[in-house]
This record gives sequence, C-alpha cells and structure tokens, in this order.
Amino acid sequence: MTHRKQAEALAIQLAVDKLAAQTDLTARCARLGLPDPETAHGAIRLPLFGQTVELRPPAFEGVAIGTGLPPKPADRLLALHYLLCDRPVAPEGRWITFRDFPGGAFYWQPFLARSIQPLVKAIGNDPELLRTRLARFAGTIEAGPADALSARIAAVGRIAVLLVYRAGDAEFPATADLLYDACARRVYGAEDAAVLGGRICLGLL
Repeated sequence: MTHRKQAEALAIQLAVDKLAAQTDLTARCARLGLPDPETAHGAIRLPLFGQTVELRPPAFEGVAIGTGLPPKPADRLLALHYLLCDRPVAPEGRWITFRDFPGGAFYWQPFLARSIQPLVKAIGNDPELLRTRLARFAGTIEAGPADALSARIAAVGRIAVLLVYRAGDAEFPATADLLYDACARRVYGAEDAAVLGGRICLGLL
C-alpha cells in the first residue's frame, strides 16, 4: 500500500470513528439537508458525484443505490467529512474559486496541475465531447456566457460545482474554470476542495 493510500485509509477510519460517536444522526442530517435516516432504515443517503450513496452506521462503508457498488475511497472520505460538518449546509447561490478556501491561494498552482490543466489538455477545442462526458456526473447545462459551456454538477450532499469551459481558437487556447457554491467552504478546507475538484476534472477525461 502506498503512503497516499495509507494516509487515506487512516483519514477514513478517523472520520468513521468520529461519525460513529454521534448520538443524533437524524438532527445532523437535517442540518446538512439530507433525508431522515429513519426513512432508509437507519442509513444515510446523500448525492455523491451523480449518484445517490447509502452509508449505514456504524462502518459507513457506502454503496451506490442502483448499482450496489462501493464509492471510491476518496469519494467516501469526502462524504464522511461532509457528514461531520457541524454547521447547517444550504446552497448560497454564490460561486467561489479554489483560491477562496483557507490555504487555497498557496495551493493554487498544484490544484490547477491536478485538475483544470489535464481536463483542458484532454478536451481541447471539443466542447461537445465534454458535453457528452458530463453525463457521467449527471451534469446539467446552465445558462452562461455565450462563448462557454457551463455545467452544474451535484458533487457531495448539497454542494454543487460549476464548470465553465471555453474552447480555444487560432489566437487563444481553451480554458476552464471550476467554481464551488460558497457553502462548500463551510464543509471543506483546501485539501478536500482540491480532491473534489480533481475528482470531477479527472472523471471527465
């Protein structure tokens, strides 16, 4: 097991232990905008990258409804950290960049290298290819700039991400922006926000 995988596994176990110690998951889900666990026989259901995942205490391992497949470890960790948020989470309708997260400005260039840049390199000047691949996340096309493809993706729980992609021309290369609903800052720091952004961009390659 690589060092990264070991660290990820440890972070998952710590999150599971903290969540298993919570005494009122019903109230916690209400604050986070999630269904009452009692309606799913004690399991917590939340949107996760285009699917609905069911996490059942005390292990909170998770399976995707419809396929029965477990989420990727990084996805599961993002879901667990969402569930550990102690503040209410509701969409703010205001978009922020990765740099707006605590520590995001310092990590900006590595974030681009692990998310936006690989996406632009793979899609190039073919927004229709991107439009097709957005189906992987059940992305919805939004009204936006006339020269761009804007897609809204339900990422984790009530956190949405907006991908704005502009094809290039003879003078300028293709560009992309990844924006987060401002409520994401209530839940995640820069490290989790980077994982979330990379998960979406690399999932579209």
